[in-house]
Amino acid sequence: MNPDKFAVEKLTFPWAAGKRQPFSYDLGGLLLRGDLEGRAFYAEVKNYTNASNNQGAEYVEYLAKCYCAYLDSPKYCDNFMWITWHPFSLTKWSKLCSAEEVRDAVLSHRLNTLGIEEEAEAKAAINMEACIAVAERLWIIVLSERQEILTVSAEHRGLIEKFDTERGRR
Repeated sequence: MNPDKFAVEKLTFPWAAGKRQPFSYDLGGLLLRGDLEGRAFYAEVKNYTNASNNQGAEYVEYLAKCYCAYLDSPKYCDNFMWITWHPFSLTKWSKLCSAEEVRDAVLSHRLNTLGIEEEAEAKAAINMEACIAVAERLWIIVLSERQEILTVSAEHRGLIEKFDTERGRR
């Protein structure tokens, strides 16, 4: 549940087939500084600390959602981030951000992504260009609880913001 009422609309997308309730991302916004300055992102956050969860299946559904979001609003879908505290699907870890995984997720959730029940028909209807585009935008970020203390102090963040403001960056 997103407590920011203005963010809800921006983070919510319809399933492509439109038969299910819309879905939303946990986080979203614009990235600051560096090569990603001004690029949009949508993120799903899974604060799992052990393997006794369904994260692999949830990730597959997430890929299907990213496909639908991209088809709905490609110009706002610069980055899709999966943020977790525990690795998952280790036997296919190196392929989790591939177009093939996106395609397989779309096929797995074909009633919501394509509105097609028959697998062969759905396979033929998948937009592989969209699968490739989504794959190119995927991030998997694995954090540790200790990383949460690695933050810039409010004082230093203020100095950075002041520096940027003085140079007309924000």
